[in-house]
Amino acid sequence: MRIPFARTSAETTLFLAFHPCPCGDGSFPGRGLPWSASVLDVGRENTVRYDWACPGCGHPREYRFRTPGEPEPFPRTGDIFRWGDGCTPSQLLDPGQWMLVADRYAAEDLAKAAAALDEVLLFVTRRMLGRYAVPRSAFRTEAGRARYRTGRSAFEKHRLESARDGYRRERFGV
Repeated sequence: MRIPFARTSAETTLFLAFHPCPCGDGSFPGRGLPWSASVLDVGRENTVRYDWACPGCGHPREYRFRTPGEPEPFPRTGDIFRWGDGCTPSQLLDPGQWMLVADRYAAEDLAKAAAALDEVLLFVTRRMLGRYAVPRSAFRTEAGRARYRTGRSAFEKHRLESARDGYRRERFGV
């Protein structure tokens, strides 16, 4: 199995949040939980391993990610928060999961909600009749497919841009 590429540690944290232990415990590194991280490979890309014991059942958990060989960009560019690199679609989360992140943050952190919609926009391709939208094939997870089924039109480019721009206007009072 190919080790997935994590563009930033913020993206890695979201990935882990979407993957609770089979016992249902959603604790993961960075939330007061004892854990270790090891760099296994260094080069153009690094390989990093996170491991910890589930506090709910004690089951050992481990995830490996490829990461950029250069230090990750700071998650903010000016006043704009970024989950990823802003250029390449996520290999860790599908567009439906990013929409769930946007839904979650819409009530508490508009900068993060807007950044999640930027991530969804990276999956947009041209469809029939000249419309641009996220193709159904981009939804790889059950959670992502379920979010897609609740509102397919929300994944059209013009709607994503409008929602993102609205979050930024509200956040910055423009």
